[in-house]
Amino acid sequence: MKKAIRNTAMGLMLSIPLVFTTAFASSVPVQDKGHAKPRVSEERIYRDIAWMASKDDARMAGTPGEHQAAKVIAQRFKKLGFDVKMQRFPFTRFESHGAALTVSQPENKSFETAPLTYSPSTPAQGLSADLVYAGLGAESDFASVDVKGKIALIKRGTLTFYDKTQNAAKAGAIGVVIFNNTTGKLGGTLGQQTSIPAIGLTDTDGALLVNMLSGGQKVTTTMKADTEVVNTYSQNVIGTYKAKNARKAKTLVVGAHYDGVDSAAANDNASGTATMLEVARLASQKKLDMNVRFIAFGAEEAGLVGSEFYAKSLKPEEAANISAMVNMDMVGVGDQLGVMTASANAQSFVADLAVEKAEELQITPNRGFSTRSDHASFEPLGIPVAFLNVGEDPNYHSDQDTLDKIQKPNLKNVGTIVTNLVLDIADNNSGAPAPAKRLIQPSKEIQVKQAHHDHGIYLLTK
Repeated sequence: MKKAIRNTAMGLMLSIPLVFTTAFASSVPVQDKGHAKPRVSEERIYRDIAWMASKDDARMAGTPGEHQAAKVIAQRFKKLGFDVKMQRFPFTRFESHGAALTVSQPENKSFETAPLTYSPSTPAQGLSADLVYAGLGAESDFASVDVKGKIALIKRGTLTFYDKTQNAAKAGAIGVVIFNNTTGKLGGTLGQQTSIPAIGLTDTDGALLVNMLSGGQKVTTTMKADTEVVNTYSQNVIGTYKAKNARKAKTLVVGAHYDGVDSAAANDNASGTATMLEVARLASQKKLDMNVRFIAFGAEEAGLVGSEFYAKSLKPEEAANISAMVNMDMVGVGDQLGVMTASANAQSFVADLAVEKAEELQITPNRGFSTRSDHASFEPLGIPVAFLNVGEDPNYHSDQDTLDKIQKPNLKNVGTIVTNLVLDIADNNSGAPAPAKRLIQPSKEIQVKQAHHDHGIYLLTK
């Protein structure tokens, strides 16, 4: 990863074994019931991915690239005749321009590091001081060591990165180095700005430094973090198809996040956004009995910020009027479709219906659960959700997440499934089909995405 601000141990696309499904890799004729066959165009979806992912660092939250993408999406919704709203919310953007850690005593040595998100910057020359090992960085750990005016070396685990760093600051440390407790580099977020700078280190390098210190050697280090925190904004782009009797009609939400990490972000998540735009185009051509609200969420990669902001903005009666939420995230790369709720015990007619629509295309999806995308902001409100994702993507959250990796048949299949899903639900203003044909209980957690900006606590199970 170019700007290692995420936990690479968590970023290896933790996932359950997936079964290769040849049907998903090809386009299958649609068996649409009750509607004219929707003409989903994978070429149109692909072209939309192309403009969204036309450069590196294309749509990071709070940047001009994300703002420009929001304007284009809004224009597209307006052309479809939708009621369009830009829901702006404050966002603090963190920019990393590099970090370094060197040892000058007992030997000269350099280490590969990355600043933790929201870490303040060090002086240009860095901070030079003796290194002190402080265990897990709990208050009790600092009671037994002297870190005043020194740099604290802390192991990842138990506490958040923020708490570890602030505990060190309270004990008088001038900087913090946190090393991983699993294989690989450590990146992640402090969640908010701390009093002193904090950088991440690999498990191997951390163990080397601990061994030096446990042997009684004096270890003198210089740590550097070149960072910038910018107060800006992100926004949700909301385009609403209004039913003929919009005031009395229920509402179906279809969403996808349009921001990305520091990459072209083609699959994550230009693919979901572009597919949503195609579903919106097809829905706009129909006369539906339900309002359909298409939402391009901002700042998802910072921790579902946009969708949480939207969910919290809903009045109780507005949330009660939403029959279901369908989310698309990373649908352009891979050979296995996942259909998920946000929890294992969720009963979701829309997820069950998504499975049926996939099976009509001779696609057998994995039915599971995940909290790693925007649908997770809706389920706590009592709204049934369905999260569609295709996996695995070996280039997830890397500079290799580019247009050339996108598999067009995936776009057509997911677009067809969601379009048929929307048309079926929106032709029944009561919401869920009654009676529901079945309730499929998800049996496993599908680790489709790493925890967004790992805060230093394991959030996933292997």
